[in-house]
Amino acid sequence: MQYHIGVQILLFVSLTLLLGVFLRDLLKKTQVPYTIALLSMGILIGLLQRFEAAWLPDVYNQTVQLVADIDPHLILFLFLPTLIFESAYSIETHLFKRTFNQISLLAVPGLIISTTLTAAFVKYVFPWDWSWTVCFMFGALISATDPVAVVALLKELSSRKRLETLIEGESLLNDGTAIVLFTLFYSMLVATNGGELAVLSVLLDFSWVVSFGFLIGLLGGWLMILWIGRIFNDPLIEITTSIATAYLVFYFAEGFFHVSGVVAVVTLGVLLASQGRTRISPEVKGFLHHFWQMMAYLANTLIFVVVGIIVAVKIQLNDPQAWLMLAILYIAILLIRAIAISVLRPILDKIGVGLSKEKTLVLIWGGLRGAVALALALSVTQNENFPQQMGEQILFLCAGIVVLTIVINGGSMRYLLKKLGLSELPAAKQKTVDKAELKIQQSLQEDIAKMQKDENFAHTDWQKIKQHEYIYQEMAEEELAHLKTSEEELIIAYKRRLLESEKQFYWQLFDQGMLNVKSIQLLNKAVEKALDGEPIIYPREDLYFNQIDDTNFAQAFYIAHGFIQAQKASKQNLKDLSAPISFQHKIMYEIDKNLQQMQHYLTEINQYEPTKVQEIQTLIATRVLLNKRRQKLLDMQFQGMLEKAEAEKLIAEVETEIYQIMQR
Repeated sequence: MQYHIGVQILLFVSLTLLLGVFLRDLLKKTQVPYTIALLSMGILIGLLQRFEAAWLPDVYNQTVQLVADIDPHLILFLFLPTLIFESAYSIETHLFKRTFNQISLLAVPGLIISTTLTAAFVKYVFPWDWSWTVCFMFGALISATDPVAVVALLKELSSRKRLETLIEGESLLNDGTAIVLFTLFYSMLVATNGGELAVLSVLLDFSWVVSFGFLIGLLGGWLMILWIGRIFNDPLIEITTSIATAYLVFYFAEGFFHVSGVVAVVTLGVLLASQGRTRISPEVKGFLHHFWQMMAYLANTLIFVVVGIIVAVKIQLNDPQAWLMLAILYIAILLIRAIAISVLRPILDKIGVGLSKEKTLVLIWGGLRGAVALALALSVTQNENFPQQMGEQILFLCAGIVVLTIVINGGSMRYLLKKLGLSELPAAKQKTVDKAELKIQQSLQEDIAKMQKDENFAHTDWQKIKQHEYIYQEMAEEELAHLKTSEEELIIAYKRRLLESEKQFYWQLFDQGMLNVKSIQLLNKAVEKALDGEPIIYPREDLYFNQIDDTNFAQAFYIAHGFIQAQKASKQNLKDLSAPISFQHKIMYEIDKNLQQMQHYLTEINQYEPTKVQEIQTLIATRVLLNKRRQKLLDMQFQGMLEKAEAEKLIAEVETEIYQIMQR
């Protein structure tokens, strides 16, 4: 019996997502990474179809075969825009900028070194008669550290933000570089039918493809920013625009201009995460992040199962020589990646955020391969210009490396991080967390004492509640002493946390209408500069204009007003972090110096143009009160005191007024 293809695809997607939900729930209490479980299930599904289990229905076999025969271009065009955009949009832009030199070095020269060494290895070690062009094409596709696999695993296992940003950024750009190199060698092979390798032509084409891909992403990003800047608090429009733009820049880059779609989408994502953050409506930002996280989760769930099925159904299993070459190749690519990173390490260690020995080992071991490499290998097998045997050899080796790196490297990543001491927070940072936990426990104990006197809890079994580890803990300062940290390390950790919270506070002020676009950008730039290297609380001289005039008056006022509020919030945050008294005195002194200096600066601003100060303060107060009115309407709708239609009409009127104020 034949089933409609559309129905089969719908059935596969639905059941795969359900399988993902089941696995995710099942793995919560285990240390098995979700992605490895998905890949294993995909292989099992494919093997059942391949060996024709008699008890399986025809629709199962037909659907699995349909998935195994998927067009490799569909894998790239359907999944990559979602996965790459979500990763680029979620990346910490400040850390990305700081590590960009390292990321670029790993993603371009590093991949070229890996591609060249792999091509030479294949040419001289493999018994097959591959031309140099074929060897370089294979080297490019097998050297791609797939962001789908790497990012998913690092977010599950790593607690080091800098390391995660470095590997995530490298895998994003590395993936784009690999696709570009593969496409150039692939096109050359098809055009010349295996002719000589033109090195200069490859370099020129590579530069063009990457540069124009960057420009397409930049253009798409600015057009989207201009468009959503006209919209206020409409999640449907803003989120739909982000989806359409991500896919369109990828399509126009790859399908229309034949340049790097990955570079275009990465550029788009990073631009929206930095410049675009001030254009997206404050009420939509959280929703937008959650939406793309959900999209990435769905794409990851589907793609790892699809990869497993393709591996199980497509590869040839009866060639002993190919199995031997696979084993040798797996060891070789690990050594080649180690050589490439070791060659670049003297430079990597001096730029960006540096690179310790432990992080270097994680970087080497974390070079997983995934769906992108497999899709590129599949495109080779489907081209009639390539000998069938060569295509099958490339697909077998690529599929084998994908499985081995994800299962072996990915499966042992948790152990490696633990062994290198990277699975835990640095001692000083952990101590600040423990201090905050101690503060919380003390507060809970006070709450318990009050609740015990409340007649509504007269029959509560408090002894049972006090046995709950997350509610009642007898923590003491002495329990924190086992963490060996110097005074200098600890004070740096506290300062860094205060600066991070200060940065977040500015965004809260912006969302409330108490900062404008230019001022939030300048304040963020200042706090990011203070975070670079050893964190600096005081002085913050880059926040002051040398001379106040009509061109910078509004910005000076917004900056002074926002900075003073942030410093007051930092004083409270310092108390909440329960820093040692000696540290509190040192840091509080610096915060007070900031306040004193900025208060004096604000006085100068007020004296310069009192009328303008009054206008700005009136504008801020109006925006704040309108936000409060909107929130009260939402609360009344939630409580059932207003019907949805009634509330939406009133909220729309308020938002129109807010938007008009924002344009002034």
